[in-house]
Amino acid sequence: MLPNILDGAKVLFFSSKDDYGIMCDTECNVVAHFKYLAICKYDDSEGYYLFKCNEEYEVESDFLCDSIEMCMSVASNSCNKEIIWIENK
Repeated sequence: MLPNILDGAKVLFFSSKDDYGIMCDTECNVVAHFKYLAICKYDDSEGYYLFKCNEEYEVESDFLCDSIEMCMSVASNSCNKEIIWIENK
């Protein structure tokens, strides 16, 4: 299970472990495999962040959105799959 805090932001929703894509460098070498997704919020931010994390729950990529729903939509579209979100309570 993902930690309650990632990079100083509170985890609101997270995904189960799966393959959510990769990140490549400028020479097309794979530098990260995304295994978890999380929707997070910093206390001092108005927006919500979609974090893509590696197997060790380290944030490899982030994307700022206006709403939780937008984060969910961006995640589904970028991964080309339906994502089941788990609310972090």
